[in-house]
Amino acid sequence: MLVLGTGCKSISPKTIPRDRFDYSSALAESWKNQMLLNIVKVRYLDLPILLDVGQVVSGYTMETTGNLGGLLSSSGALLGNRATMGAGVRYTDRPTITYTPLTGDRFLSGFLTPIKPEKIFSLIQSGYSADFILELGVDSFNGLRNQPVRIGSKRVADPEFFRLLTLLTDIQDAGAVGMPTVESTNAKPQ
Repeated sequence: MLVLGTGCKSISPKTIPRDRFDYSSALAESWKNQMLLNIVKVRYLDLPILLDVGQVVSGYTMETTGNLGGLLSSSGALLGNRATMGAGVRYTDRPTITYTPLTGDRFLSGFLTPIKPEKIFSLIQSGYSADFILELGVDSFNGLRNQPVRIGSKRVADPEFFRLLTLLTDIQDAGAVGMPTVESTNAKPQ
């Protein structure tokens, strides 16, 4: 009887370019969705939850096996002569992703820090509806005020703010979104 076997083979270097792109795209999409959900929660006075991806570890194994065997018997044996062959391949992908809830100072810092305009416009440029994002995440836009977030506020929204949202959505629908941001050192608080 003859047995032939092979062991594990490293496949990790070949997967790095693909996995890096896939994981970074998935993380970016996850962050955008989490940010959007938390903007909505804050807008409607609900507690946002921030969950950070702490680590991504991906482990792969590729195992191949093969065997060849035979049995020769005497001319008078009942079983006769026979041969066996076999092969097998097994691929395993075991990613381990750890999540860390943001609490304490990290939570307060993330929660109390205003959302930067480039983050809001990044959501718009990636395809989220401009009117939806701006109505939820912006208090004012070039002096045009959005409706207040505070319950019982006497302030009213500027009608031009909603006209602006409509125009920006039309621009987005036309595929012409490209909004650079410029920080001004002379900006007056609104």
